[in-house]
Amino acid sequence: MKNLFFLLFMFFLSCGPDPIPDPAAPILIAPINLNSCKSATRINKNQQQVIFEWTTSFHTDSYQLIIQNALTGNQKTVNTSLLKEAIILNQGAPYKWHVLSKSIATIATGKSLEWQFYLEGNPESSHLPFPAVLIQPEDKSNVSLNISGEFIFRWSGTDLDNDINSYNLYLGIDISELDLVKELISSSQYSQILTTDTTYFWQVETIDDELNRSFSSIFQFDTE
Repeated sequence: MKNLFFLLFMFFLSCGPDPIPDPAAPILIAPINLNSCKSATRINKNQQQVIFEWTTSFHTDSYQLIIQNALTGNQKTVNTSLLKEAIILNQGAPYKWHVLSKSIATIATGKSLEWQFYLEGNPESSHLPFPAVLIQPEDKSNVSLNISGEFIFRWSGTDLDNDINSYNLYLGIDISELDLVKELISSSQYSQILTTDTTYFWQVETIDDELNRSFSSIFQFDTE
């Protein structure tokens, strides 16, 4: 009898509702990553209209377009059911953007890759470097140190003028008080001695030959 009850219980479990699928991540189309946005429409002497496009994603009812001025940190957020949005932005600045996919059936979201582009102002002026893309350590990751307590930080930098001069590395245990641990780094990596069992925050500043500067996002990681 116990076996019968168990079989009936398992049968009812197997006949339960299918799990709700999470929205898939959309794929970005335009503006093209790490390029100047030459298809924008001029609105006035300071602003241009940029067309953002992405692909449809499975299990999705709506999208959230998030655009951030990499210089000021100002952010625009647009909720839409479309795959294209026209947004007016201030020119002469690098921007980064991504899209979230959402479903009314779940609180989970799908997140696209984050792309960057430069919105031209005066075409004769020097471009500001794109904020560096942090590679290692990844955000909210756990890392192991080598026997001497060192860890190698890695990032990538891009400038439309191809005139990146150097990088500054910032590191700290308080996100609001990062210390400049090394300046004028000529490559896109740096080895630093760290303490085990510690939460760190890190950021990279990119400097070009015209002394234009940009700051990356701030990533958090834990040492083991």
